Amino acid sequence: MRKISSVFLSFFLLTAHDARPTGVFAATAPTIRVAILQDIPAARVTVLGPCRLTDLRTGALIGNWPNLKWQEVQVGNGGLRIGGTSVNAQAVLLEPVRGEILRINARPYRGSLIFYRTSAGKLTIVNQLDLEEYLVGALASEVGFNWPLEALKAHAVVSRTMVAHRIWIQRDRPFDVTADVSTHLYHGVSSEREETRAAGKATKGQVLAYAGEVLSATFHANCGGHTEDASELWEVKGDPTPLKGRPDPYCRDLKHFRWRANISTKAFGDLLQKEGQPIGEIQSYEILERNASGRVRSIRFVGSQGTMTLTGRKFRELLGANRLKSLNFTLALSPRGVSFDGFGWGHGVGLCQWGAYGMAVQGSQMDDILSFYFPGAERRKLQGLPGFTAA
Repeated sequence: MRKISSVFLSFFLLTAHDARPTGVFAATAPTIRVAILQDIPAARVTVLGPCRLTDLRTGALIGNWPNLKWQEVQVGNGGLRIGGTSVNAQAVLLEPVRGEILRINARPYRGSLIFYRTSAGKLTIVNQLDLEEYLVGALASEVGFNWPLEALKAHAVVSRTMVAHRIWIQRDRPFDVTADVSTHLYHGVSSEREETRAAGKATKGQVLAYAGEVLSATFHANCGGHTEDASELWEVKGDPTPLKGRPDPYCRDLKHFRWRANISTKAFGDLLQKEGQPIGEIQSYEILERNASGRVRSIRFVGSQGTMTLTGRKFRELLGANRLKSLNFTLALSPRGVSFDGFGWGHGVGLCQWGAYGMAVQGSQMDDILSFYFPGAERRKLQGLPGFTAA
C-alpha cells in the first residue's frame, strides 16, 4: 500500500482488475463504487427502461436493451452472461439511459452497476453512483433516521470523509467500500429517508481534513466510555492527534454501552484450538495488559495440557465481533463455560455513534460533536483537497 496520507490507517484492500482510470477527479461530483455482492454464483438484474452495456476496460459498446426484466447474470465461458447475451469481457458496466432505478435481486439502487468475473470464477457486483446520493442511503443504514439533525449532520461529514479517503487511496482498485460492516453499511434506495437527505444536503461536499489532506476518519457503535487510539489497531502515519482516544461521557447508558455474553466450555475450547495446539481443559486465565482506554491488549489461558497467549485483537477475531463486542471486558470461568461482561461495541476509534447521539440530545451542534471526536481536524470542502482537485 502506498504511503499517501499523513494520517493513514491500514484498512484492508481487495484485489481485482482496475476499474477506475487514474488521473485527477473533479470533486464537484465524485462517484463511489460499492461492492454490494461478492463472490456469488449468479444474480438477477432488472432495469425498467432503456439501458446499455459496455466493456469496462475498453469502453466498447456491447449492447442496448429497451429494458431488462429479472435477467440472470452469471459467469460464462471466459467472460460473463447476462440473460441470453454472452459477453467476452471480465468486467462490464450496465447503465440506465434515463437514470432509472436498477434492481439486483429485487433490491433497488441508483447509478450504474459493474459486473466482475473474479479470478475464482465467481461474480462480484459493484454499484457506482454519486457520492452524495450514496450518503442518503448509507447514513440511514448506519444510524436511526429519526436521530437529532445535528447528530445526523456530524455523521454525514464523517461518513463522507471516510469514503472519500477510500476513493482517494483505492482509485486503482475495483471498488472503494463494501456494503457491510467491514466498511460502511449500505442498503440502497430502500434505506433512503428525507431526514438523512436533509443532513447530506446541509453538509454537501464537506469532509474532515488534517494537515491539508482528507482525514482517514472512521466510526463505531459505542465506545463504552472511552474512544480508542487508532494506533492500537492500525499503522498510523504522521501526527495521530485527531485519532487519539479520550474519555467519553456521552454514550453512557445508551444502546450498546454495556453487554454480556456466554459461551460453553466445549465451544470455547474448540475456538481456542483453531489458533494452535489444544491446551486441554481451561483452568485459569490472566489479562496480561490493558491499554490506556481499558481495552485488552493481551491475554493468557492456562489449560491442563499447556498455555496459550493471544493479543486482544486475535482473541476477538476468534470469538467473533458479534459475541465479543469490544475489547473492554472482564471474564469469569465456571464449569459450564466462560462469561463476559463488557462495555461498548466496535473498535472504538473515531466517532462514537451513540456518543454523537447523546451530545446532540444535550444540545451540542455538529461542530461540537466533530471537534470532540476528531480534535484538531477541520471541516472543509472536499473540492481542492489532494486527490480531489477540479479537473
